[in-house]
Amino acid sequence: MKSELLKFGLIGLVAVLLQMLIFNHLGYGAIQADITLVALIWVMATQDRTKAILFAAFVGLLSDFFLDYWGLHLMAKPLTTLIVYRFLPRVEETRLFFTQVFLILLGISVVHNFFFLLAALFAQIYQAGPVLIQILAGSSLMTAITGSIIYILRDN
Repeated sequence: MKSELLKFGLIGLVAVLLQMLIFNHLGYGAIQADITLVALIWVMATQDRTKAILFAAFVGLLSDFFLDYWGLHLMAKPLTTLIVYRFLPRVEETRLFFTQVFLILLGISVVHNFFFLLAALFAQIYQAGPVLIQILAGSSLMTAITGSIIYILRDN
C-alpha cells in the first residue's frame, strides 16, 4: 500500500512539474493544456474512487502551490473526480477508439474548467468574459488534444 501511494505521489509530482515547466509555456493567451488533468483522468480510469479523490486532492494542492492559484485546483479537481468518476469507462473493461477518448477527455475537461472558473469567479481572479470563454473552450480543447496524443503514443 505504501509503495502504491508513493507511486501515485510521484506521478502527481511529475505531472505538476511537467505542467509548470513545459505546458504553461505552450499556451496561447489563457489557453493551455492541463497535463495534471490528463494524469487524473488516467488515475480515475484505473483506480477506485477513494484513491482517485485523494490523488485529485494531492495534485490540486501541488498545482495550487506551484502555479500560484491558491485553492482553485484544490476545489476543481476533487469535485470533478466526484462527479465524473461514475461515468468514466474502466480501462480494464473496454478498449476505446480515438474519437471516444477525445470526446471523453473533452467532456471531463469542460466540467473541470467550469468548476475552476466557478471558483475563480468567487475569488474574483478573472474579470473579463472573453478570458472565461478562452479557458472554458480553448483549454478544454487543448487538454483533449494533448490527452488524445498521449493515448495514441501510449499504444505504440
